[in-house]
Amino acid sequence: VWSAVAFDHTGYKMADIEQDGGPDPALCVCTRHWDELKPGENPEFHMPRVHPSLMKHIDKLTGGREGLRILIPLCGKTRDMKWLQEKGHTVVGVEFVEKAPQHFFQEHGIEPTVSEEPSIEGAKLYKGLDGKICIYNCNFFKFNSAVCGQFDAVWDRGSLMAMEVRDQKRYVDLMKSLMKPDARYLVETFETSDEHPHGHGSEHGHGHGHGHHGHGHHGHNTHGHHHHHGGHPHGHPHGEDDDFITGKEIKALFGDGYEMSCLEDKNSLPDGFASQHGLVSLIYFLTPK
Repeated sequence: VWSAVAFDHTGYKMADIEQDGGPDPALCVCTRHWDELKPGENPEFHMPRVHPSLMKHIDKLTGGREGLRILIPLCGKTRDMKWLQEKGHTVVGVEFVEKAPQHFFQEHGIEPTVSEEPSIEGAKLYKGLDGKICIYNCNFFKFNSAVCGQFDAVWDRGSLMAMEVRDQKRYVDLMKSLMKPDARYLVETFETSDEHPHGHGSEHGHGHGHGHHGHGHHGHNTHGHHHHHGGHPHGHPHGEDDDFITGKEIKALFGDGYEMSCLEDKNSLPDGFASQHGLVSLIYFLTPK
């Protein structure tokens, strides 16, 4: 059953992991879910191929430049990291489920070095291919530019989409602090398609409602992202009050200092993964003015 709540690269809703004090129920569910998997076995929300929109818009993301430092927040074990590294870039992922980087490196036949990250309490750094791929195993909101500098580009595959409304501004402010003055930001969100029972398609992906709201869902993201908000382990049917963050809201969060364009919307070639769930993949591109 599809849930409207967005899931980033590993499957669970980020906001639930950020609570202070005591083990968080969602984190327990998330870790337990990964504990059941062996290397080579994929969570049902993992996309077993490089994201087609990343391949399509790579020149937009890089500006034609080579040797960039690219950030992938809430990265899970996405294949996008290896693909970007093979393109000559240095890739940094941030992920709170430790089994994700463990599986990523094992599945790609890479022997990583693993070390404590002293600047973030309880964090670990998985580093492979002489630092060409690094994955920080930590709470994303404790990650900052003091840890490993700023980035030339960000590929946000549903990470912003995973945030509770109350955390979106904090997330975007952190993201802006991680971006160099000329950085490029490619972000995916969804809207329901016109064919879907609850679809409210609109021009340029401005979707419906006011961002997505956590209602205790656990879904399987079409693109292998990971968010969880407690609730039933198999998700709930999509409801009309379950909304994804819209382009208009993304623009408002980044503010007037950023130019934004829509690269893919409901009029674009449909994404097979998204369309089979009654969704339309929307790709936005932002750069500082």
